[in-house]
Amino acid sequence: MVIRTVILWVHVLSGVLWVASCAAFMLATLASEPNEATTFALKATPRINRLCLPLAIAIPLTGIGNLFFTIRARGSILPGEFIGIVAAKIGLLAVMASALFVAWGAVLRFEQTPLTQALSVPKMNVRAIVACYGLIVAAGIGALALGLWLSGT
Repeated sequence: MVIRTVILWVHVLSGVLWVASCAAFMLATLASEPNEATTFALKATPRINRLCLPLAIAIPLTGIGNLFFTIRARGSILPGEFIGIVAAKIGLLAVMASALFVAWGAVLRFEQTPLTQALSVPKMNVRAIVACYGLIVAAGIGALALGLWLSGT
């Protein structure tokens, strides 16, 4: 029973930390002046991406563990609603992982930008990163809500 609880909490906390870190970045970026937002984004985004990557890996791994314990507890019989919610959560995770991949690419594009173009590219990349993190926050909130719903089935 202890390992089941640990896996469940790691799963939930991974999702919450991923969504919260992206939401905090968005709030900090949107509340600051454009030049400050660009500077902040260029410094913070690589760190946030490095934080979010292990969280993105932990979520499906712990989700499989949770599924294993649920199947075992229910005698291999899962309601259709349960399967539908799990499928929706997998779809939302795919959206979140894709957005993280795009945000990572925006950082790499900036790092490879020649100095002659360095004034216009960061603002465009910051907008892309904010959009990606916004998508992660929206999908993550949906996945967390579905997780609460799932806990009741």
